[in-house]
Amino acid sequence: IVRCLLQEPKLLIMDEPTSVLTPQEADQLFVVLKRLAAEGCSILYISHRLEEVKGLCTAATILRHGKVVAEVDPRKETAASLARLMVGADIHAVKPSGAAATGPVRLSLRDLSLPADGPFATALSHISLDVRGGEVVAIAGVAGNGQGELFDAISGERLAKRAEMVVVDGTPAGWDGINARRRRHMSFVAEERLGHGAVPGMPLSANMILTRHPYDRAIASRGFVNTKGAAAARERIVKAFDVRKGKADPEARALSGGNLQKFVMGRELDREPGILIVNQPTWGVDAGASASIRQALIDLARKGAAVLVISQDLDEIFEIADRIAVISRGQLSEARAATGFTREEIGLLMAGSHEKKEAHHAAQA
Repeated sequence: IVRCLLQEPKLLIMDEPTSVLTPQEADQLFVVLKRLAAEGCSILYISHRLEEVKGLCTAATILRHGKVVAEVDPRKETAASLARLMVGADIHAVKPSGAAATGPVRLSLRDLSLPADGPFATALSHISLDVRGGEVVAIAGVAGNGQGELFDAISGERLAKRAEMVVVDGTPAGWDGINARRRRHMSFVAEERLGHGAVPGMPLSANMILTRHPYDRAIASRGFVNTKGAAAARERIVKAFDVRKGKADPEARALSGGNLQKFVMGRELDREPGILIVNQPTWGVDAGASASIRQALIDLARKGAAVLVISQDLDEIFEIADRIAVISRGQLSEARAATGFTREEIGLLMAGSHEKKEAHHAAQA
């Protein structure tokens, strides 16, 4: 962003620029953009964050399925009316279905530390967190601060140094691989849907088999695959989450990003897991599907599951979370009740205000 601004542009095109900024940094960016516009710079701002569009833009073009469907003054619209234009229908508000239950701890991270596994990776440092059945816990943070590494450690793609660093329903699971953790009623949705969440060249039904075979006897049993069972589960998910596809069982790469995200999310929600870990649940999904996914996460928690959501979208976090923690440079803040937690406080934690305290505790230990 700074490199672009230093070029003194006459036309500036920005695509989701605040996804890697704290709320305070985003506010500073908007001050600069408004000043540039006042000085004659043309700014094309692409974003799914409707409040940003309303607060920053003087004109908005709405696209749906690759076609222009409206041109409006966003300052005269509401977020709901803009979302309606994007989707073509009213967006149902996400509503908590009852208060969060105070169930038993189903997922516990105890002093979890892992070294960086590459030159651009982030080391995890002394992460502790409990997620109880019946609640949604969200982890906020600027992209690249250890979210992916934390997901890998919880899912079993990277094993912990000690088994007791990851505890599932009271049993140490840090040395269990991903299939073993799936058998413990855990489900996972990775940030990268194409290549990590789904194999690009395989059809949807085969991608279903890959994640369900360790535990779902309706799909695989005694070494045999039930293709009819996989097809039935695929169509159930397609219908429930409105996954739009060109043929009955297309390859994963044939779906748009949003439709593949709906399928991957639906695949994991369909089994009603006891513990669900999701990294960026609604990234690239339209407003209507986002509302459906967020409601499904809340509903799953209220049935007794422990739901852990990693997200860069603060609007999403405040909409669904019962408690919020913040990750910064591989360190996790204490989880706090979402009620009364302000964006400004989260922004300070994103910038690392808790790190010195955590480092002091680690040194004492």
